[in-house]
Amino acid sequence: MKPKFSDQLDRYVREARLSLRQMSSSSGIPHQTIHNWLKGSLPRQHTTLPDDLHRLGTTLGLTHDEITFLSQLAGCVSARSKLFTIQEAPMENTLRIPKGWSITGDAPDDYDVGVDPTLTYENHPCVTIKAKPNPGEFAALAQHIKADAYHGKRLRFSAALRLRDVENRTALFMRVSDANDKMLAFDNMRNRFITGTTDWAHYAIVLDVAEEAEDIIFGFMMSLDGQAWMADVQLEVVEESVPTTDILGEIAAYFPTNLDFEE
Repeated sequence: MKPKFSDQLDRYVREARLSLRQMSSSSGIPHQTIHNWLKGSLPRQHTTLPDDLHRLGTTLGLTHDEITFLSQLAGCVSARSKLFTIQEAPMENTLRIPKGWSITGDAPDDYDVGVDPTLTYENHPCVTIKAKPNPGEFAALAQHIKADAYHGKRLRFSAALRLRDVENRTALFMRVSDANDKMLAFDNMRNRFITGTTDWAHYAIVLDVAEEAEDIIFGFMMSLDGQAWMADVQLEVVEESVPTTDILGEIAAYFPTNLDFEE
């Protein structure tokens, strides 16, 4: 007996450990729509529904077979026709989104983002961001975790990056925020971003995680033409002797403050 669409979607969501906000941002599907699906509403049939479910499945890190199964449960893919169209799509045009990660940015649809099937780093997979023709501002691959395990500690996010003909910039980024989404610490390498063509090299961001911290987001981004890769990702607690790279104080003037008049 086949499961209900909502039950199967809920299972995939729990396995991916993504929030509704993350899924909505990466897939382009409204937050409330995904919420309704998880609560038992069947998707409304329309011409863009297959594409919507494919983007959502990619965000959740699903395989082609899993996306097809979910689409069948939604009633928009038949077992004899559209199923084969999806399976026969050229694999090189679809990159796998690694579990636990999501695509974000100002123009994520203008870039191919995911695991590069043609390249490894020291025999391990690496992820890539590759610009399509005439790309928009930037795309990023990010992971969102709870801060509880790192309260009161100094955290280092490091990774190896490689660039090819990057027009604008590539960088790591990390953000620590509280329950009200207020930034407590931040660094996006704005004062040391990488551009052009480079071989593999390691970079790091070091931030303090305050006791009131709720969320930590980290990842890498690329802007405009070119291609960049990331590998050898590490997230680790370091000693207080390791200096932070926090630039929040430098960029604070660019963000609104005290909108609720509490201070």
